[in-house]
Amino acid sequence: MNLKRQTAFTLAEVLITLLIIGIIASIVIPGLIADTQDTEFKTAWKKVFSDFSQAGKLAALNNSGSLSDALGTSTGTEGYFRDALLKHMSYTKLCAENTAAGPDGCWHAANTFYSLSGSAISSDYTSYSRAVLNNGSLVSFNLQSTTCTYTYTANDDSCGVVIIDINSFKGPNKVGKDIYGLHITRNGTAVPFGSQNDAYYDSPSSYSCDLAAYPSTYGWSCSAKNLNQ
Repeated sequence: MNLKRQTAFTLAEVLITLLIIGIIASIVIPGLIADTQDTEFKTAWKKVFSDFSQAGKLAALNNSGSLSDALGTSTGTEGYFRDALLKHMSYTKLCAENTAAGPDGCWHAANTFYSLSGSAISSDYTSYSRAVLNNGSLVSFNLQSTTCTYTYTANDDSCGVVIIDINSFKGPNKVGKDIYGLHITRNGTAVPFGSQNDAYYDSPSSYSCDLAAYPSTYGWSCSAKNLNQ
């Protein structure tokens, strides 16, 4: 009778293999999760930006093609700016300017949201009118010029800015990740922060999306960059 020798892995070999697999997984999986989350945030930002682009154009059309002098009587009337846009969007909650921020105030309290570089932002935007969209996004509206002549855009035609956290209070609550900004111009065009020759594009040391080159950046220019990725 011929007996064939049978071989198998020893328990030690199996354990070593599992250990190696575990080490590799601990290195690779967090990166994959982060990449997936970044992709989801960018997709959500593109959708919200598209919604504001449409709302801005419709708001301008309702005022003979221009938002100039159609958003209230002074830059303290933030609600006019908010309501002109939200008239063409779906939302679940409104929060007036000069009311407390936090979970009941449609925006983050000071020092609970962050720049791209990780520094806490000390403003809470309580002077802004705020809202929660039906997709859960937190939004703050800052009317900068009732005549839409503010200088933050390339053509000096900004009416105001809109700051959006597309992931609500769930985090990471960080500029360039789930927090973005856009200008609304005189003709209702939505212009993302960091567009060529706007105030954020022209100050890269403070607002760039490149952490390697500018390790202390706020990251607002990611608003434009991530629309194209």
